[in-house]
Amino acid sequence: MSRPGAWSRVASNIWKYVKGDFSKKNYVAEDASGNRFYEITNSRQNVSRGFDPPQSGTQIEPALEWQAWLRGTRRNVDVMYWNLYFDRFPPSDREITINRMRQQAQLAQDSNTEKHAPHVQSEGKGAGDHKPQK
Repeated sequence: MSRPGAWSRVASNIWKYVKGDFSKKNYVAEDASGNRFYEITNSRQNVSRGFDPPQSGTQIEPALEWQAWLRGTRRNVDVMYWNLYFDRFPPSDREITINRMRQQAQLAQDSNTEKHAPHVQSEGKGAGDHKPQK
């Protein structure tokens, strides 16, 4: 089956204009930084997602959970049915809080491991402590 021609697209767009059936931003949520997240529906493509940064103040990148939701790669294995609908719902505040706590615990564990790791002396080229040749 071939794609629709140019005139059929023009007619389709005129019909959408008359009906008022445009692709609109449906705002889903707002994060703590003031970023507003939306989905664009009524398009010929898959659902498009994006965010509007706050109009005043500093612009902060969205959290990792929100970035994954924007790309459509967000997964949560803690919930059984989530594998079917992993991509539809934005991250909850609870999920973001849990992920932040996990991240802080991992950073604490990493710093503790670094403190208890033995110091190894190394010499020679490639060891990071060689002097540049003249």
